[in-house]
Amino acid sequence: MISVGAIRITDLLCVPPPAIPAGAHAMTQLVELPPADAGLGPHRHSGPVFGYVLEGKMLFELEGSEPTELAAGQAFWEPGGDVVHYRMRNLDPTGWTRFLAVCLCAPGVDMITMLDAQEIASRDSMRHPSARQKTS
Repeated sequence: MISVGAIRITDLLCVPPPAIPAGAHAMTQLVELPPADAGLGPHRHSGPVFGYVLEGKMLFELEGSEPTELAAGQAFWEPGGDVVHYRMRNLDPTGWTRFLAVCLCAPGVDMITMLDAQEIASRDSMRHPSARQKTS
C-alpha cells in the first residue's frame, strides 16, 4: 500500500501484462446481475478484461481454472482471445451483484462472442475437472 498524506493506494491485482491487440481501444462497463441470475453463457472476449466486484458475490469460471467465488472488494482478470469465460453467476438469491469491467477490445471484433453448443462440447476437456460437463 502507498500512503501520501491521507490518500491510500492499495494494489488489488498484479498480473504480468497480457497481450493487447494492436489498435485496441478501452471500454469500461458496469455489469449488473439480478438476484440468482445465471449470467451470460460461455463466451470469449476479443482482448483482456480487468474487473472489480463492487457489490454481491458471484461464481467466476475461466477455461482451465477452478470455478471461484468472488465477493465485493475482489479484483479479477481474464486474458481474452481464445480463453473461454464460462460462468459469472450471481450467488446471492436476494441481492444484485455488480462489477466494473475494463475491457481492451481488438479492433473490428465484437468484445463478446458467445459459444454455440457444439463448441462448448468440443472444449469441455479444457475446463477444470470439477467444472466439466457430466456425461453418462
